[in-house]
Amino acid sequence: REPAIYGGESLEQINQQLIDATVAAGHELLSLQSNAEYELIQRIHDAKQQGVEFIIINPGAFTHTSVALRDALLGVEIPFIEVHLSNVHAREEFRRHSYFSDIAEGVICGFGANSYHLALHAVLSKLNVPERKIWTAEDPVEITQDGLQQVQVQSKINFTFAMAMRAFLRADPDVILIGEMRDRETANIGIEASLTGHLVLSTLHTNSAAETITRLLDLGLDPINFSDALLGVLAQRLMRTLCAKCKQPYEADEAEKQRLRHFYGEDAFVEHGLETREWELCRAVGCTECGGTGYKGRLAIHEMLVCGSRLRNLINRRAGLDELRDRAAKDGMRTMRQDGIEKIVSGYSDYSQLMQVVGVGLG
Repeated sequence: REPAIYGGESLEQINQQLIDATVAAGHELLSLQSNAEYELIQRIHDAKQQGVEFIIINPGAFTHTSVALRDALLGVEIPFIEVHLSNVHAREEFRRHSYFSDIAEGVICGFGANSYHLALHAVLSKLNVPERKIWTAEDPVEITQDGLQQVQVQSKINFTFAMAMRAFLRADPDVILIGEMRDRETANIGIEASLTGHLVLSTLHTNSAAETITRLLDLGLDPINFSDALLGVLAQRLMRTLCAKCKQPYEADEAEKQRLRHFYGEDAFVEHGLETREWELCRAVGCTECGGTGYKGRLAIHEMLVCGSRLRNLINRRAGLDELRDRAAKDGMRTMRQDGIEKIVSGYSDYSQLMQVVGVGLG
């Protein structure tokens, strides 16, 4: 389900539009609250009793009131395979480190609303076994899993991520998830925890995996401790996917192949096997299933930066962003644009959607 925007002259008209959309989609309307910011909650009762929460925001525009719907699975983690890491190198590195690293820190980064909390809980679902003690501090707790100790930070009572981390360390958990590294204090405690034998996972709002390193250094982290602690960074954004029911396969002409080759990178295009790969390009058509748009659902595109010895040396001397990105690429990292192109040639989406997500200037 794609986030949708409704417009109307009054709250009453918007309410009716939302109710009509809910009924048309076959959802059950559970509650409706009208406030300056109000929530409409719908639940889909399937065999597993999974639910979808829609958050409606009323910004109070001058002539029209717009409402944005954001959906998130409630109480259900997604399997790790559904993170859709298309890069074999990234998948194997992530699995290897997630299982066997005792002293490490991982960061998942991206823009807001890019479902990195789903990616984090997918990782936790792989780590979540009875012999591991896993504690999380989140804001808010949107997904729950059996076997996790989860708390929600409360800024009103000064229960911050940093305070939660200090409390966690007294209990000596094996794995710690911190919802976001917002400040220097939280980041420093995360580094200290990773250096004392804990696997630490967190998120950060940055444009790319390499920029996460420079952002944390700008917060004031000691580069030597940080480089020793950092395991890797997974950056992701969400790209609209073609409707599986109506998408139309087609044969790419030479101009389109050259365009994809250019934006992927000439050398990397050959090195990563796209030159000889069988392409499955598809275009949007539109049908009743997707509301005539040609698109339904979203898929994550990633870049997985693994912190090796050479990259650690660059972090130690506070190397610039370009050096970090080049080193990561030589160590096997695919950029989000490259990952997106790989998913385009696999028939998941198209070039126009990729450009809306990563633009021209982002690698």
